[in-house]
Amino acid sequence: MVVHEHGGLIVSDSRKGGWKDSNWYVSLSGFWREYRKHKIGILGILVLGFYVGMALGAPILATHDPSPTAKVAPSFLAPSWMSIFDPTGVTTGEYMPDPLLNNAEANTIVKTGSKSDEFSGVHYTDSDGEGYVNLTWDHSPGEMDWRLLDPSGQMPDTLSFIYFKQNIPWSFNKLPSDVNMTLELSVTMTGDFATREEGGLMFKVYMWLIDSSGNWQRIYRSFPPYNEEFQSRRIDLNYFDMAAGWGGMITDESGNQEDPLDELTVAVGLAPTDNFRNYLGSNPENEYEGSVTVTFARVSMLVYGNYFGILGSTDKGADAWSQLVYGAQVSLTIGVVATALSTAVGVVVGLIAGYFGGKVDEMLMRVVDFLLVIPSLPLMMVLAAFLGQAQETIIVVIAILGWTGTSRLIRSQVMAEKNKAYVESARAIGASDTYIIFRHVLPNVTPILFANITLGVVGAILAESGLSFLGLTDPSKPSWGRMLADAQGTGGFSAGAWWVVVFPGMMITILSLAFTFVGHTLDQVLNPRLRER
Repeated sequence: MVVHEHGGLIVSDSRKGGWKDSNWYVSLSGFWREYRKHKIGILGILVLGFYVGMALGAPILATHDPSPTAKVAPSFLAPSWMSIFDPTGVTTGEYMPDPLLNNAEANTIVKTGSKSDEFSGVHYTDSDGEGYVNLTWDHSPGEMDWRLLDPSGQMPDTLSFIYFKQNIPWSFNKLPSDVNMTLELSVTMTGDFATREEGGLMFKVYMWLIDSSGNWQRIYRSFPPYNEEFQSRRIDLNYFDMAAGWGGMITDESGNQEDPLDELTVAVGLAPTDNFRNYLGSNPENEYEGSVTVTFARVSMLVYGNYFGILGSTDKGADAWSQLVYGAQVSLTIGVVATALSTAVGVVVGLIAGYFGGKVDEMLMRVVDFLLVIPSLPLMMVLAAFLGQAQETIIVVIAILGWTGTSRLIRSQVMAEKNKAYVESARAIGASDTYIIFRHVLPNVTPILFANITLGVVGAILAESGLSFLGLTDPSKPSWGRMLADAQGTGGFSAGAWWVVVFPGMMITILSLAFTFVGHTLDQVLNPRLRER
């Protein structure tokens, strides 16, 4: 601020001082100086910042579909970090090193047999950066190299075939509880393979598990029809497949291990079938000429075990971590928006009742008294059941019952303010009641609102959690109350799945405490009586 002296008068020119001399900046600076003296208030702000960051970053932080019904693992699997207490326990997850086939080195292509010149393979990446592996059988009339005998039935009918493979290290001393594999492929046929009706029977796509002892276990063999568009084939491994693939890597009671390495190989191949030999052998004139190209876009292996994800799985096998981070969005959105609506209603009712008094005050306060004597949770349950389970409906339901306390608080403050000199002066110069209420009275009662608003958010969050726990909110929306309800209804805690109860309950408690800390500090800073103490 710059001060000028003119004829004995001292005149201040705030324009020279810039925005730092403005009233709002001075008020905010003074408020922050007082607020930061309270460590508990700073802690509340830091915790709220953490929750806001979690809510905004939920699409990035979530590792799976947050829907409570989106099954991604068996029910009640423990968090992955708990496996440090169980070194042999299998952690659920994707174990294929390169499921999207982006790495040429990870996808080794192998040709076998004396007629290997009829087979070719290539790994490539398209302009979008997506990886593919092409396996091609290009046949022209001639003798094939057929397998004479395969008692195991695991290998193709011909010695000449082509496959690509990926090696998977296995650091656990247990079999998986379940394994699901996904194969995404398209098939292009030319020549006789495309024009003849039996063309799709002349070849097959295979998938094998190869242990480090060199044993091949066939887990998939394709059947027509085939399509040039990509199709997904899901393979569920049975116990015998898993025992053949992983069993040799398990140390027995004597400390022996059949396979020399803790490594498993997944191979995917293309080979002619015995149908082709039979077709050619039945008539020497039945020669084929053409090609078959199989393009692979994905080979994934989801292994299920004892542990899963950051916070384990829920009763429905959904990812608890993804629900937890999206629950922050739901709680903060409902808490803030419902409190804003209820505060707006409460302020207006309190201003009108306190300023005008008389019959207006009597009528409004009786409505407030009526709502206060009715238990809020049962009434919320009735309204939620009647109006619906949408998030917007829950906000309205909470706001309907959340404004009464605010209205009584504002009314008491307005009754004290309306008889002060500045209100009488405004009336004397002809100011309207509306102008006086919103231009003079409201700014003087606003400071007392801030602490009440923060505590109102706590009430709204707890109300939403209670309604979710009772099953009165949208079941497709993840929320902390819904997680607690699902855990309670299926005996999660009694079954030892403590993580589905502790973490959502802890999130509700800490968020409520953070708002309480901020509200308590605001009350101390803005309430003149408390500040004087």
